[in-house]
Parts: sequence; C-alpha cells; structure tokens
Amino acid sequence: MESGKIVPKKKKSNQSGQSLVEFALLLLVIVLLSFSFISISNRNLGRLWEAYVRLIVDDPSQNGSLTIPN
Repeated sequence: MESGKIVPKKKKSNQSGQSLVEFALLLLVIVLLSFSFISISNRNLGRLWEAYVRLIVDDPSQNGSLTIPN
C-alpha cells in the first residue's frame, strides 16, 4: 500500500439477504422443474401400464375384463 493515501472503508452490503432471495428463487425453479418432470413421467408411465393391461386383458385365452374410468 502506498503511504499517505487514505483507504476508504468498505461499505456494508446486504449479501445475506440477497443470498437468501437467490436461494429461494433457485429452489422455486428446481421444484417447478421437478414437478413438471414427475408429472410428465407419471402420465407416460400410466399410458404404458394401461397399454400392457389392455394387452393382457385382450388376450383371447383370458376371461378378464377391464374398465378404466375416464
């Protein structure tokens, strides 16, 4: 440091508040993406299971029936 110069004090900033807001927003984005992914996966998985059940039920050697409410 050079002698004779006055070094100004660093201003306090509200970093903890900003970090909390960033964390909350990031958490919100992650939760929304997770729910979207799970919803899409469950919908496709449900369709797959329904197709397999229909394949089994529609087997002529079986006597079962399937009624799925819409």
